[in-house]
Amino acid sequence: MHDEGRNHEAEKVSQEEAVAVNAAAQESDALSQASSAREGDSAALQKQLTEAKDELEKKLKELAELKDLMQRRQADFENYKKRVIKNQEETRKLAIKDVALDIISINDDLLRAIDASSSVKEGESLEHAHASFVDGVKMISKNIEETLRKYGVEEIDHLGRPFDPQYNEAVEIVTSDAVKEETVTKIYQKGYSLGELVIRSARVQVTKPVQIKEVDENTEMAENGEGADAQSAH
Repeated sequence: MHDEGRNHEAEKVSQEEAVAVNAAAQESDALSQASSAREGDSAALQKQLTEAKDELEKKLKELAELKDLMQRRQADFENYKKRVIKNQEETRKLAIKDVALDIISINDDLLRAIDASSSVKEGESLEHAHASFVDGVKMISKNIEETLRKYGVEEIDHLGRPFDPQYNEAVEIVTSDAVKEETVTKIYQKGYSLGELVIRSARVQVTKPVQIKEVDENTEMAENGEGADAQSAH
């Protein structure tokens, strides 16, 4: 009996030890799995960090290339502006040179006319000298107008034509039954234009039809009469 009891207790202890060993083994497996999982997460995180670092370096490189491109484009643009300004200045000088040469030639003619008129030749009357001077000045004025036309500057000649405020400035207004609409009938100062650009408006006399004035006066009289009648009625 005692032997059976001891055997039973021994079996019980063996079972408990087996359970303990099995639990320890399971716990060890769980720890091993957890450790493997942590190692896997760490590797994945390291991979992500490496990829992010590579992407950042790529973007920084692209940014540096764009910055360099923008700097070169800016430098090219500044050089282009300088070339344009230089070309414009050269073109302006050439244009001024051509105009200046023409003006100098005209001034030479004017100086010659002044020299010729400053002294009267023997046997020449003052009237003849004066007439020669006037003819010379007229010739110079004609040369000036031809020079202006050479550069596209045309006289605004609207004499006898309808008044256009875009090209003419009315300095005097008269009425006449000889016109049917507002008409330029006298030019006090010539105007000039360059294509559609008005350099200087012509100062002109404008003639209005008489009937416009009469109609205005009749209308005013009628309005005054109506007003007087209305006051009488009251």
